[in-house]
Amino acid sequence: MKLKSVLNDPLRSSNPVEVLERSLEKGRLPHAILLHGSHYAFLEEVALGLASVLLAVATKSSTENRFKKVEKHPDFFPLRPSKRARAIPADDTRELIRRIQQSPHQSERKVAVIYEADRLGATSQSTSANIILKTLEEPPLDTTIILISTRPYALLDTIRSRCFNFRIQAAFEPTDNDSWQKWLRDYSNFLENLIQLTSDKESIAASFMAVYGLIVRFNSILTEMVADHWKAERENLPEEMTDEEKNATKEGAAKGIRAGLLKEIEHQTRTTSAPYLKGVKTGDVTLKFADSIAEFEKISGLLNVNLREDTALEDYFLSCLRIWTR
Repeated sequence: MKLKSVLNDPLRSSNPVEVLERSLEKGRLPHAILLHGSHYAFLEEVALGLASVLLAVATKSSTENRFKKVEKHPDFFPLRPSKRARAIPADDTRELIRRIQQSPHQSERKVAVIYEADRLGATSQSTSANIILKTLEEPPLDTTIILISTRPYALLDTIRSRCFNFRIQAAFEPTDNDSWQKWLRDYSNFLENLIQLTSDKESIAASFMAVYGLIVRFNSILTEMVADHWKAERENLPEEMTDEEKNATKEGAAKGIRAGLLKEIEHQTRTTSAPYLKGVKTGDVTLKFADSIAEFEKISGLLNVNLREDTALEDYFLSCLRIWTR
């Protein structure tokens, strides 16, 4: 049974599913997998689909019925947040580990799925997180552990590094924020204006002003969005969380929001440049747009290793100006 056959579109054709499919065929599926992305239903579908293949749950019924069978399988072990605090308790985590240490009851393998894995805790002081970390370091035989999270940066770095990470991309959904949508329109205008950019001082000076205006506004919008998100999020945090854990959770949320905005900038860059790259519009600008896209992909990677947003964006915009004036 193939993984693709138990998933709905558009997941069947996604790159992570292709990679997981090849790993299954070669018998080289990693023992720990982190599925993350902005669309929780997609993450859950891939996790349960993978579990159904590993546990050989066969049914001609709908995907929903197949997944119900998975959840009732004696070798399937879920771990979820509980109680009002929405945390993953240490006792529940210990019980999960105790159960997956045993031999399979019916299938050749066991599958554990940790739902909302970021609820394990965000610091090294979290008991639940440390229990999982130790298990990932010394995994039980014949066991696949799948973590799913829309906030992967709220997980311990050491947990993420011991999992094979797969980002499950949702359909593109623009951020519902008027200031941000205005920023994207002005950014698109900036890209369009690059086509007419000349090397004279007046033109370059105007472009510099536009660049720094976009950078300042980006930082302001990001700060406002993080503050609004945190105001709503902190009301649902476990009461026993330490200040260190709260700060780590807030930082993780900020990284997630930033990643989403960067994805939208990339989407806007490709959308603006598409008519030129496809030859619909005239002008010898194909290579310059391609170089600009490559430059943005580079700074996105640098942001993942904690380069400051303003520094990274400044580098990107100035690189664009160099590309278009050479």
